[in-house]
Amino acid sequence: MVQHKNNAEALIGKATSLIEKKLYVEALSTLQRGISVDPNNPKVWESMAICNLEMGKPKMALAALNNLIRIQPQSHSGWADKGFLHLLLNETNEGIGALRESLRINPRRVYGWELLGMVLVSEERWDEAIDVLERTLDLNPNSAVTWYNLAVCYLLFDELDLAVQSAEIAFSIDPSLKEIAEDWLDIVQDDLVDESFISLSQISAS
Repeated sequence: MVQHKNNAEALIGKATSLIEKKLYVEALSTLQRGISVDPNNPKVWESMAICNLEMGKPKMALAALNNLIRIQPQSHSGWADKGFLHLLLNETNEGIGALRESLRINPRRVYGWELLGMVLVSEERWDEAIDVLERTLDLNPNSAVTWYNLAVCYLLFDELDLAVQSAEIAFSIDPSLKEIAEDWLDIVQDDLVDESFISLSQISAS
């Protein structure tokens, strides 16, 4: 058993060197030998995923990650990579599920929350998105994209004040985002001014 593990480690080392040299076909062949020696070695499958991804074979990389997770079900990075690949393959629900599992295992992974938030916004799953975006900001309050996405969610729920506040925080962190928001922000701010004017008129009239 120890001999098998040592043989597998030697083959992984050789494959890693081949991947660094961009000799992917040779690396895959070496990794296949590693699998035959030790099929439950997570490093073999991790290297297999990397190699297939470098070769532009995301489905094969995903198959390798599925084996990695079978061996190490608590691997948050394995679940995160699996989520990313599902998204790459336009398998959105599977991608969201894998990202959520990754974050369940390691809830401090800021990038995972940011990615999940962006995906939920793009899928127009607004309620879920707000929860995830707020969780992201708890971990990284300086994420301009997260503040901007939160502003968009608030806008769609007609929470105009919150939308403007969130947008302004986003712009203070990354001024370039203001160009993206110019059209809707002007309309919202005009609406807020109108609402304020109506309220003041009603107070005066009473």
